[in-house]
Amino acid sequence: MLGYVAAVVASLAWSLNPAVISRFRSYIKPLTFTAFRALTALAVLYPIARLRYSEPYNSSLHALAIIVVSAVLGPGMGDALYTKSIQLLGGSLAVILSYTYILVSQLLAVLLLNERVTLSLAIGTLLAFSGVVVALSPWTSRGGISLKGVTCALGAATLWGVATILVRLALSFADPLALTVIRLAAIALLFLPLGLTFEGPPFRSSIQPVLLASTITGVIGWGLGMYLFILSIDLIGVSATTVVTALTPVISQLSTTIIAGEKVRVNSVLGAILTFLGVAITAL
Repeated sequence: MLGYVAAVVASLAWSLNPAVISRFRSYIKPLTFTAFRALTALAVLYPIARLRYSEPYNSSLHALAIIVVSAVLGPGMGDALYTKSIQLLGGSLAVILSYTYILVSQLLAVLLLNERVTLSLAIGTLLAFSGVVVALSPWTSRGGISLKGVTCALGAATLWGVATILVRLALSFADPLALTVIRLAAIALLFLPLGLTFEGPPFRSSIQPVLLASTITGVIGWGLGMYLFILSIDLIGVSATTVVTALTPVISQLSTTIIAGEKVRVNSVLGAILTFLGVAITAL
């Protein structure tokens, strides 16, 4: 039961991300923003980790490599692409496309972890992608959709799916809290210099909104959400955890309207519900 509760709370925390990023998207530089999010999450979790562990993390380079790669691919590059897709598509549509990562995770579990293909998986996959088509249909019919935004969202989905499998492997070497802290540290150390090099420092006028957005999405989305997501995977496994996170696109349709002021679109809401139902069916 604890694993399912953790996954639900993680989904609720993540449902704020597209809304907050969408509201402040004109100020955000994706790579630098990713680093700032990691730093704000570390500010909360690192002191807790210091109190919990009497000695620093000590494991093989092989284990550390898996953890770092899971961080760089998932919440690192994946979230940077997610942020960019929100800037180009808006939060309500970007979250639907990006959360097809759940299907990527399940496909990789079949291919790499020898999980079997079931009828519910096949039906659920078809229904989930029907939701994506429904969400996209009004945009494509008007010719107003950003192909780059769609590519970024699907790129995020792919990287998140790969990283989720790596998290399952990484839990053999570190518990959820240590794993979360190490991943956040790796993201901060890598993405801050990358962001400053390729995107430049934030403009003075954008520092306050970027710090606000980083704090909300970093502390809640990563400090709380990432830890609970990893804890859930540790307790109930990849498939069950990722299915529960299909709540995020549905809840985000409300949060993007309230926080970011995005227009409620029937197709987006219906698409989110179909995607959620499709992913949920795969768990049967």
